[in-house]
Amino acid sequence: MIIVDATQLIVPQIIKHAIDFLSKGSFNPEALFFQCIYILFLGLVMAGLRYGWRNLLMGSARDLENGIRDELFNHILNLDPAYYNRIKTGDIMAHATSDINHVRMAFGFGLIAIVDTLLLGSATLAIMLWTHPMLTAFAMIPMPFLVMTTRTLGKKMHVFHQTAQESFSKLTEFVRESFFGIRIIKVYNFESVISHKVEKASEDYFNKNLKRAFANALLKPLLILFFNLSTLIILFYGGFLVIKKSITPGELVAFLQYLGILAWPVIAIGWMTNLFQRGMASLKRINALLDSPPDVVSPEHPVILGALSGNIIFKDVSFAYGKGDPVLSDISLAVKPGMSIGIAGPPGSGKTSLAQLIPRLYNTTSGRIFMDDHDLSTLDLNFLRNHIAFMPQESFLFSSTIRENILLGRSVGDERMDRIIEVCCLKETIEKMPDGLETLVGERGVTLSGGQKQRIALARTLITEKPVIILDDPISQVDTHTASKLMAAINRLNLKAAVIIISHRISALASCNRIYILKNGSINHSGTHEELVKTSRFYRESFRIQQLEEEKNA
Repeated sequence: MIIVDATQLIVPQIIKHAIDFLSKGSFNPEALFFQCIYILFLGLVMAGLRYGWRNLLMGSARDLENGIRDELFNHILNLDPAYYNRIKTGDIMAHATSDINHVRMAFGFGLIAIVDTLLLGSATLAIMLWTHPMLTAFAMIPMPFLVMTTRTLGKKMHVFHQTAQESFSKLTEFVRESFFGIRIIKVYNFESVISHKVEKASEDYFNKNLKRAFANALLKPLLILFFNLSTLIILFYGGFLVIKKSITPGELVAFLQYLGILAWPVIAIGWMTNLFQRGMASLKRINALLDSPPDVVSPEHPVILGALSGNIIFKDVSFAYGKGDPVLSDISLAVKPGMSIGIAGPPGSGKTSLAQLIPRLYNTTSGRIFMDDHDLSTLDLNFLRNHIAFMPQESFLFSSTIRENILLGRSVGDERMDRIIEVCCLKETIEKMPDGLETLVGERGVTLSGGQKQRIALARTLITEKPVIILDDPISQVDTHTASKLMAAINRLNLKAAVIIISHRISALASCNRIYILKNGSINHSGTHEELVKTSRFYRESFRIQQLEEEKNA
């Protein structure tokens, strides 16, 4: 790049000698021909080297973009669920797309602009001063106004870009949410309302982008105006100097050529300002995300264990989301290997929150949870979670095949796969599928019923043997007959595991060794099924109503 810039400065000198040669009235075709060949040679050299530095610099910028995107995505994967409770998906999408592109542009083209501004600009100015200092001084009269304009517009562009990116995040979130909820939108004839919301968000993004575009569009014409004023000054004063024979016609032409070369570095100041303002605004947004540490992390020196057996103890555990009111208060319970416990209670009583504390999706607010006599906070997160099979309340499926959704990259034998399919009552369902286990389920399992999705999610949980099995409402979307078969099969599947079942269906909990009833985040009652039917009004009433419903359905 430096060689290209140096070569550019030679060409006006060749043109100067040619003009001076012609202005003397003597004409030598051979000398003129060699000067043209010389210019052509320099042009080819510059073209080749320019291709080289563009490849290298733009390649480096792409490497940077790739590195930031990988780092950003890996950081997003390491963030815990609490972070996603606070931030919108649209913000993350904007960071991963347009923000990273702006950083790449600032690094790639911004670096080019810096080199050209410092090297080419200063070298050109030095040659102009060497040619005629006074003419250079007059030519530079408009330049302070140009710098002031660039600085003022640059600050505005920074502010406009930041607000535009924030608006883009909102628009992205609206569009994502609309696609995700398209079936609800259609069922409730919600199209006009959603369309209006997206239109308003789009208009807001358009208006904020328009302000940025206005500042950007104003910059280039002003730069050209100031350069045209410089050209006018050079022609007027330079022509006067040629008449006085203070400079030669060739020097005047070369001076104009150098002014043309100087135009790019000076214009690059404005362009560079624009790029860097956008790049820094985007980098600030990306860094805000990268600087958000996960709340749940592995300890610096975790306890090294060979394996876990699944002996879980809660001691006076309390939990709250952020700074909100406690969701769980003073929970104390125990589950041993080979034992199953049930968790029941009205909606909002903290059942799911309790289950999420075991794989440390969240940290406890107070109290401690032990597994095999080791505090969960002393264990490596990956090690801990590798010993837990967790089925969350939401049966999320990826846009892939049934087999891929069950395995999630794991490898099991055909015998184990067939057994789990049988346990989860999926055999008949899969046989009816056009491609069996290789059937694509569509985005988020859209081609399947709620019960089918739930059973595939259950199969995913049980496909590998783990010492701890947590099932959060595993039969909520299947019929009573299938639910009974599922629970009976699960109870026979892994007799050595510690099993925790959360369900509002009492029939799913009846076979558990112990059942805990939560109310307002605290344990209200505990005991076996028979004991709770006698001592807990909530349990007894729920069981009675569900029995009547089952008899009616039967």
